[in-house]
Amino acid sequence: MGAGWELGAAASHSLLLCAALLAAGCTLGLRLGRGRGPADRGALAWLCYDALVHFVLEGPFVYFSLVGNVADSDGLIASLCTSCRSPCACVSCTAAG
Repeated sequence: MGAGWELGAAASHSLLLCAALLAAGCTLGLRLGRGRGPADRGALAWLCYDALVHFVLEGPFVYFSLVGNVADSDGLIASLCTSCRSPCACVSCTAAG
């Protein structure tokens, strides 16, 4: 592949974090949904993943926005919010501009 296909550090970290959240959400949802049907377990896994994304990714963005400035922060979540703002469709990033 050419140089155009290489991922930056923020994109790589974002993909790894989302993959870890997906694995954790699925594991949690499937464990909590024992004894339920497959559709219910799948929905519960999705809801657990969605909750983790909101708490882990969007929660710190709101915290950084209230305490200081996201653009001036050096953390992983702040770097994801500033470098990946264009493709991001979450409410927090869209409201920030």
